[in-house]
Amino acid sequence: MLPLKALLRLYRAHPWLLLMSLAGLMLGVTLVVAIELLNHSARTNFVAARSQLAGEANYRLAPQGGLDEQLYVTLVRSQPELDAMPELHAWLKDEQGRSFQLLGMDLFNPGPLRRLFGEQPGREPDFTLSRADSVWLSAPEARRLDWQPGQSRAFMLGDEGQRPLTLTLAGTFEPGAVPMERLLVTDIGLAQSLLGKARRLDRIVFKLSDAEANTLQRALQAAQGAEFPAQPLWLEPISPALDASQLGDALALNLSALSLLAMAVGLFLVFNAQRFVQSVRRPQLAQLIILGMPPSRVLRWLALELSILATLGTLLGLLLGSLLALALMGQLTQALADLYGPNPIDLLRLSPASLIKALLIGLAGTLAANLPGWWQLLRQSPLELREGNSRPPVYPWRRRLLAIAILLLCVLCLLLPQTGLGGALFVAGGWLLAMALALPDALRALLGRLRGHGPLSVRLGVAETQYHLDRTAIAVMALQLAIAAAIGIGVMVSSFRSSVEIWLGQRLAADLYVSTPKGVAGSRGQLSEQTLTAILAEPQLSAASRRAVLPARWQGHPIEWAQMDFIPELKAAYPLLAGRWPATPDEVLASEPLTVRLGVKVGQTLDVTSEGGPRALTVTGVYQDYGSDKGQILHAFEGGAVQSLALFSPDPERLGDRLRSRLGERVNLLPAPAIHAAALKVFDQTFVVTELLKLLILGIAFVGIGSAFMVLGLARRGELLTLQSLGIGPRHCRRLLVWQGAGLGLLTALLALPVGYGLAWVLIEVVNPRAFGWRLAFEAAPLHAVTALLLAPVCGALASWYAARRVV
Repeated sequence: MLPLKALLRLYRAHPWLLLMSLAGLMLGVTLVVAIELLNHSARTNFVAARSQLAGEANYRLAPQGGLDEQLYVTLVRSQPELDAMPELHAWLKDEQGRSFQLLGMDLFNPGPLRRLFGEQPGREPDFTLSRADSVWLSAPEARRLDWQPGQSRAFMLGDEGQRPLTLTLAGTFEPGAVPMERLLVTDIGLAQSLLGKARRLDRIVFKLSDAEANTLQRALQAAQGAEFPAQPLWLEPISPALDASQLGDALALNLSALSLLAMAVGLFLVFNAQRFVQSVRRPQLAQLIILGMPPSRVLRWLALELSILATLGTLLGLLLGSLLALALMGQLTQALADLYGPNPIDLLRLSPASLIKALLIGLAGTLAANLPGWWQLLRQSPLELREGNSRPPVYPWRRRLLAIAILLLCVLCLLLPQTGLGGALFVAGGWLLAMALALPDALRALLGRLRGHGPLSVRLGVAETQYHLDRTAIAVMALQLAIAAAIGIGVMVSSFRSSVEIWLGQRLAADLYVSTPKGVAGSRGQLSEQTLTAILAEPQLSAASRRAVLPARWQGHPIEWAQMDFIPELKAAYPLLAGRWPATPDEVLASEPLTVRLGVKVGQTLDVTSEGGPRALTVTGVYQDYGSDKGQILHAFEGGAVQSLALFSPDPERLGDRLRSRLGERVNLLPAPAIHAAALKVFDQTFVVTELLKLLILGIAFVGIGSAFMVLGLARRGELLTLQSLGIGPRHCRRLLVWQGAGLGLLTALLALPVGYGLAWVLIEVVNPRAFGWRLAFEAAPLHAVTALLLAPVCGALASWYAARRVV
């Protein structure tokens, strides 16, 4: 252990080297862990909430408007072995504003939902139906909520009336394999009374084999033709995990890209710190080899030292990352709630796989980035180590060749669309890395042009900056990475917002929009026949279009099936990118994401399956859409439930006042500007987490540049003493260092501008079409560039000023 102690003694004399090594790795791992946990928690919570309603079921029957309970009785009597469960479902909010799910089911024969209930040691759960307001909770959830059996609590039912509901906890049970957070269970009969749905069901879920599903579908078709002719009865396959695969893809992709970028910046800083360690440690390594220790053994001790540092930095990163994820979980939950409706489960879930992944990335990344450099150093003779240049070794041709090779691979991925999203992400990352590798050459050329201009102090500062560029190269490369990423992502988000704003301006062509109040979960309701008749009979109404959006599947992919009245006033709100408007009942328009992501073309016939069964529809045109990254087809309205109305009137204010006075809170009445503002608010809320993490990455880079200047100042102490002996006072030396830091930060930011805008082009023109199917209008968003140009020199000056105070 003596060699290890000798190696670690260096950090006692130079603590800034230890801090620089740990800070970069710790902050990089922090963001990786935080984002991994946020993505994992969001998807797990989503699947858990859906699994509470599905259990082991793989099919459901859930037509708009619900079902008559007699259908369930008919199916069970005709097929005694049918594994089915009738359900009633509602969303509730308690007095603290927390969302809950109320599930009405057959408590005595759980069928496909048997996984909700675990083994009950010593007793069976008591489902005595002694009160009309009885509900049951899992025992751990009851303890977490501090809700004792026999106690009553007030809730708000998320229907149109938002009516209050008082529920009494009748008992608890041990949970099974399905998470039971925020789930209230009651008997189906009690639920019908509580929710005012006598003899009605919301859905029936089934656990079926393919053969059983085909048999049941035939039975449903027979029932539809005989006993229930007015209602489409079609089985839908369900999979909570598949539904979650589309959850917040745009947000998750941004967060994952930011986490990998943060890790790359952190590893750059660790590599930079180890280059300084190599410079300082050369005599010590020479002494160990002279004393008889083979270079391979020295390398093993160095690897052990790196492993200790990497483990320490990674463990600190795991802790800070978990705390950061806990702090940001509420923000992410709100962003996803704006997009998909509130999820009753908003817990942060620690994932062992995510933590192990971050640990391996930290350890492997640190060793891979630094061991080759140490081995290259140990291949020198002891005399070369003792008397060689203390400056870190430079291999410009290797760096240039690597940059050229990366750029060639990026061009290849651009020319081959079949590389898909992986190729697009490689182009974005490769562009950043190649430009970072080219930065030292660009800075050297630029400083060479500035070297002969200005007063003596300026020329001295430029010359010294150029001379020490090998020492600061890695830190300024990390700074350029962070600045370019901030600019690129900022420009992409601004372009996205601008495109959505233009799209909303086109789409919101009506004067008033009418919809039912959203439930607690943001689920779509439907307008009653009475409400529709009252609205359409208004004398101030000049035109109206009914609209409904239904879930559907095409070739196994979840898509949206939108229906609306193709009135002339609304056709202008859907400018076509290709093709023509539908002319027959079996023709539809396809959204741009559907054509780009899934390869749908004009003239193609799609076999689409929805709750009404399979149907062949021919695509006649393509329209722009940012409302759904799943893809959407637009069909002429054929009847059925109406979710919203678009109203046109010569006097919209008067029409709105009349409808509010007649309908009250039964409907939402919103003018187009209000919807426009609300949609942009949701957009801004969605990317708040992205902006916060972008600032953290910039913070990591500025910590790195500050640490680099501190270590550089220590290495230049002899040079500064020489300057002082020539008559330059300490104050002037500090000023020289501050101007050097500010100038280097400004030059790095200037060179990062084209890199950042190049990244924005890749994100807009390559990543977004391959990932989500939509194309964005490029917007320069100069505020991001101006911010970088102002922030980089200021931070560089502050880092140099702090370092100058320590060394002069």
